Amino acid sequence: MRETSLDPTERFAMNFVRLIQFVRHVMRMREVELALRFTIGLVAVAIYLMPLFWMISTSLKSQTEIFQTPPVLVPSDPQIDSYRSALGLPTNRPELYITGALYFKNSFIIASSTMLLTLLLAVPAAYALSRFNFHGKTTFMLFLLVSQMLPAVLLVIPLFVLFKMFSLYNTHLSVILADTALALPFAIIILRTSFIQIPEALEEAGLIDGATRLQVLWYIVLPLIKASLVAVGVFSFLTAWGEFVFALSFLAKPELHPISIGVFQFIGMYKTQWDTMMAFSTLVAIPAIVALLFLQRQFISGLTSGSVK
Repeated sequence: MRETSLDPTERFAMNFVRLIQFVRHVMRMREVELALRFTIGLVAVAIYLMPLFWMISTSLKSQTEIFQTPPVLVPSDPQIDSYRSALGLPTNRPELYITGALYFKNSFIIASSTMLLTLLLAVPAAYALSRFNFHGKTTFMLFLLVSQMLPAVLLVIPLFVLFKMFSLYNTHLSVILADTALALPFAIIILRTSFIQIPEALEEAGLIDGATRLQVLWYIVLPLIKASLVAVGVFSFLTAWGEFVFALSFLAKPELHPISIGVFQFIGMYKTQWDTMMAFSTLVAIPAIVALLFLQRQFISGLTSGSVK
């Protein structure tokens, strides 16, 4: 039967059936596309998490299972002596020259101080760049952007000379200042974009009510950019937590070393303590994982604030 011979009701029903079939076909295509995206994402996550899984698995293996062929994915008899040894707790193994607890203490001091100093310097600098016009402002912003492209190793020699001159070599303060110099340009750029998003009318209202510029900044502006402050704080903390070059260059005393240097004590001339080194590395990764898990929303919001108007 030709379609031209159908009455309007039958023609409408036929077109409706075709529409339903087309919608089903589109839905099937979307389901296939979603399944494909999910599979690709799952594979990417598995590849990304595999080193972390292998690190944790190795830290729980015995010496026999570590070198077993083919490799053992999951230890048959998990042991925690490697973690006890890394933290300096009593074990049957030879005691370490310096316990992991001391390395963690040094890293926490360096990372926390770097975070506080970065925020203390970045907030007023970013606020001034966002609110005031002064000679050399454009040049200074260009300097901040260019400094992001320079590797940290270029700063080692000039900073080493300065720290030697001011008797800061072999002190935590030298690494704190160097890490702050590394994190500060990025922090200023992020906070500046956040300050720009705050309407100046809010600050003008506070100034009219008798508040000083510092009070306006502390009580009105900063509470509105908490996400950016968290992002800068997490970034500067993690930068100092895992930094290696400055700690290796400016700290010669082993008792001052952070965790990034301390992990090498498990590598000997004739033997490497793979399980203890992996246990120590797992403990090192915990603060970063916890920080990003609990603060990921604020971290992402702070990094993207000011990206759109």
